[in-house]
Amino acid sequence: MAPTPAEKAALAQNVTNQPDGPGKRIGKRGEVHVIGNVLPGGGKLFRERIAQFQAEAGYWETHVGTVHDFRVLMFDNDTRILISAIYDGDFLPYLADVINQAGPWFDMLMPGVWEGYTSASDTATRKLIGRQAYTADAFYAGYPDLTTKDIAKMRKLRDAVNAMLDSAS
Repeated sequence: MAPTPAEKAALAQNVTNQPDGPGKRIGKRGEVHVIGNVLPGGGKLFRERIAQFQAEAGYWETHVGTVHDFRVLMFDNDTRILISAIYDGDFLPYLADVINQAGPWFDMLMPGVWEGYTSASDTATRKLIGRQAYTADAFYAGYPDLTTKDIAKMRKLRDAVNAMLDSAS
């Protein structure tokens, strides 16, 4: 027998708005999406740079330290760009962490691509992000109370237990 709508709704998460900016929040996780315009010729520059940007993602996102998921998408025939993230905590500290810890990474990709982007450290770019940031209409987070640090600890614990069990067999 299929579950009733009430039985399905019993699993609903407590979704709130971020207290300090755009995005929704569930537990310790927040979300945000930024949609910007692409400069003429920006699509070509984007494709020239995106492989290196992707190759460095693990390095830079580890420095930020709070990112669960991150995406960049060029769409509408190279006229718009979407940047989307799920991260730990509030919006403004996350934005500051991205600017301070991964600014050079974005500065490798975005100049000449995203209209209005100058550099991650520029106040005008921060204002641009604020103007072009959007909140999802629906948001679900698997394991919303686990931070990236919690997950890293669990991975270490798993690896240690597996090593111990392997050595005992």
